[in-house]
Amino acid sequence: MTGDADVRRASRPLGGAAAVLVAAAVWGTTGTATHFAPGVPAFVFGAVTFGLGGLVLAVAAGRRTVGALAGPATRRWVVLGAVSLVVYAVAFYAALADAGVALGTTVAIGSSPVFAGLVEWVADGRRVTPRWIVATLVSVAGMVVVTLARSEGAGAGAAGSGAGGLLVLGLGCALVAGLTYALYSWAVARGIGAVPGVRGAVPGAGGIGAVPGARGAVPGGVGAVPRGPEAGVPGADGRGVVGAVFGLAAVPLVVLAVVGGHDSLGVASNWPVFLYLALVPTVLGHSLYAVGLRSVSASVATLLSLVEPVVAAVLAVLVVGEHLGAGGTVGIVLVVGGLALLALPARGAGRSRS
Repeated sequence: MTGDADVRRASRPLGGAAAVLVAAAVWGTTGTATHFAPGVPAFVFGAVTFGLGGLVLAVAAGRRTVGALAGPATRRWVVLGAVSLVVYAVAFYAALADAGVALGTTVAIGSSPVFAGLVEWVADGRRVTPRWIVATLVSVAGMVVVTLARSEGAGAGAAGSGAGGLLVLGLGCALVAGLTYALYSWAVARGIGAVPGVRGAVPGAGGIGAVPGARGAVPGGVGAVPRGPEAGVPGADGRGVVGAVFGLAAVPLVVLAVVGGHDSLGVASNWPVFLYLALVPTVLGHSLYAVGLRSVSASVATLLSLVEPVVAAVLAVLVVGEHLGAGGTVGIVLVVGGLALLALPARGAGRSRS
């Protein structure tokens, strides 16, 4: 019996990590997808895809969305997550447009684990584990190598064309995207943990980078669906929190898309791209990400998300025709190595606990 319980506890973080990795892989397709809708301004991509996708997520969650918005325990996390998501939606696609798909994605997603660790350290007092630090450094270093390898040719062609100012602006937008992505992840994790009836509503218990399910982990996991009387409360699961965050963020994003992007919305050939970005990376990807946040902390989830630029790099080579080279391959190996380091079981985790 004890062994079965240990297996179930161990499976929670593994399943959560797998959900985050699949979500990150799906997100890695966004940069390549935008190439099939040339001429669309960056803010329109962000506003349409997150606005439309947000409405779908909110409607799909049904009464849970209203419950999470109205619930005093979750409302403030929903508002913080929505504001962060709105800024992220615009800043991320602006970074892709001004700094390029490779560099923009790398800086935005690569900086988010650092921001997530700082947010949990400052706001929650979570200690930073040595493994998380090493895994972050290795993975971020790998993404820097991927970026340098992929931007060599592009940088030479842009010289003297006034691209320097756009590059700086793009890097600034990417850092803003990294910060707001980390805040969004943290707010959703806290919102899921604050659902009435959920025990241990503290994401990432055991410290930043700790393996959930190991000794000291919160029973039931962050965001676990309660089994008692509270189980029937609308919003008493992660779907309600995510639906509320995206539904609230969709309001200003839809207005922005209609007012500022009506020319792009009138082009029929753009809509397959819009619908793909809204339904696959946004609806499917963020639904899986919310599932992952039930059992892994925001800092670990954002670190696992570093697989996104790796997928983006591979697709850029296979679909767009960009050249990766030996340096890019080394960078991908470093990213995967950092993620593998994080995935290793904690020392003594395999021992039976009485």
